[in-house]
Amino acid sequence: MKTHKGVTALLRAAERERRCAIGENRALYHALRRRTKSLEVTSPYPNLFADAAYWESLNPEERSLHVIRALARLHPKWIFAGLSAACVYGYQHGYSLHDGSVFIACEHGRNAADASKLRRLYIRTDILRYTCNGIPVTSPAQTLLDCAAYPFANALAIYDSAFRTPYAKPEEVRARMLRVNCDESAVTRLLRHADSRSENGGESFARGRMIELGFAVPALQVEFDNPDNHRMPYRVDFCWKLSDGRVIIAEFDGTAKYRDGSNKNRASIQAKLDYERRREHHLKEAGVTAIVHLFYEDVTVDDRLRSKLLSSGVPYLR
Repeated sequence: MKTHKGVTALLRAAERERRCAIGENRALYHALRRRTKSLEVTSPYPNLFADAAYWESLNPEERSLHVIRALARLHPKWIFAGLSAACVYGYQHGYSLHDGSVFIACEHGRNAADASKLRRLYIRTDILRYTCNGIPVTSPAQTLLDCAAYPFANALAIYDSAFRTPYAKPEEVRARMLRVNCDESAVTRLLRHADSRSENGGESFARGRMIELGFAVPALQVEFDNPDNHRMPYRVDFCWKLSDGRVIIAEFDGTAKYRDGSNKNRASIQAKLDYERRREHHLKEAGVTAIVHLFYEDVTVDDRLRSKLLSSGVPYLR
């Protein structure tokens, strides 16, 4: 399709601001719509647009933030809530939670004119307006209450991440829970298990899955001596120290660490392999009796995760 200077300028300006472009007038809107039909442009939300190749380069969280930033310009009175607010705050979470929906806080239900992807989260009273990165959002406490609606392991990652910041506090979540409608049992369970020592969302999700399946809750980031450098001890993701003297550790890796031998970085990969072997040798010398390596594919499948943990001797409480 013939280049349209106005469309090109609009899309590039939006990309610089990390948001979607807005069909600002009738002519530009129809020019953008024509390009969505030719697949040059994508429209993730009514009247919002992005270059198709640029959009493809974004991960699901970045796409959500592009939509949120544009909608914040179009609707300055909206207060973003739930997963949308969690994205703005930067709380870690699984990309699988994104389905294109946008969440806002409201004192009433859905309007007939609402876009199909707009989700209004009803808050009975006292919708507090916070601002993060220039975007109106619900308070950290309210955001966590709303996110408790997700499956436990997914929500736990959000709670762990939030409590690593100075702005989200468990006591504020508990106080807010008493004032608004929410799933109190889900929130209480999440607060009981949330742990800011978890280093990333993947580890939090893996721990949540262990708890869901009925395994003993592991200690996090336990340190073991590193004979090669006593000032830099080894830290393990998960550890169980049992009464009979056994010490079991689990390490989570959300992506495959090693590529095939044809990789141009083969030397560095070999160095990593050598380091991992030496690390495991030192851990066993320090009293570790079993080491289990968990990958994302393991923790998402009940039977695989259960089998790996049981075969390593992790206590099963059910």
